[in-house]
Amino acid sequence: MQRPAPTPVRTLLVSDVHLGSKHSRAEEFLAFLREFQPDSLYLVGDFIDGWKINTGWHWSNACDEIIAHLIRLAQQGTAIRYVAGNHDAFLRNPAFRAGCLATLPRFEVANEFVLETSAGWKFLITHGDLFDCVELNAQWLSKGSTALYDVCLSLNRWYHKIWQHRDCNPHGQCAVLKDRVKRWIRFVSGFENKLLHHAKEQDCDGVICGHIHTPDIVTGDSMWYCNTGDWIENCTGLVERHDGQLHLVRRYDEDLFLRLPSQRGPLRQEIPVKKATSLDERELVAASAGTASRVYAA
Repeated sequence: MQRPAPTPVRTLLVSDVHLGSKHSRAEEFLAFLREFQPDSLYLVGDFIDGWKINTGWHWSNACDEIIAHLIRLAQQGTAIRYVAGNHDAFLRNPAFRAGCLATLPRFEVANEFVLETSAGWKFLITHGDLFDCVELNAQWLSKGSTALYDVCLSLNRWYHKIWQHRDCNPHGQCAVLKDRVKRWIRFVSGFENKLLHHAKEQDCDGVICGHIHTPDIVTGDSMWYCNTGDWIENCTGLVERHDGQLHLVRRYDEDLFLRLPSQRGPLRQEIPVKKATSLDERELVAASAGTASRVYAA
């Protein structure tokens, strides 16, 4: 069966695919990738799960197909930018990066990039682990909890196969559990406010990150926070259309949209900095009526 032609988009952003982990949804992610023809593609950290190399490495045929698809995209003119995360921090080593990416065309790797939309709005793109107090001060705790969480994911998948409808999220219970844990970490570390403050210092209007596996679009008084989610629990990705609007595609929930003003204006300067970096009174950007989440079947 012939696949439909991919949709041209200006930018595609995905994070936390965790290729190499047995829980990565590689086949569904490949189907999602094939739906779009982006001018630019951002892999916003934890694309490869380097933590699994010595503890349960799992590399499937779908993983090979994903890499081959990325190479084809690059050869066709897509600029691919890879943001290093905590699970693929080996890419922060310049020597390793030079050897690993030497033969890959149009691939760039950095800790952060700045995305400018077609209307001139600037978003800082970073994975987010460098603003997580647990990752910075107690990574042993993060690695230990990851091993325990893998057990929970396996149990959740087993439960799903026996008791739940096949279209339900096989990691739905784990997604709820992780969201609660990450909410505590975000509260303790001031995760979002730190990210927004850093973005403001870079003269950006918002931030796009991953890391906490909680897909979201949040609009404050003067800045925007977008999280691309993940490809273990949620299966989500962020799309910038050619009109500059941002669309968070979510498999198991309604899609979210950020409808930006047509031109970059004085929005940021009208609100005091202290209020701008606070997300205490945040507003979710609702999806438009009639928009349904898609099922990505390989």
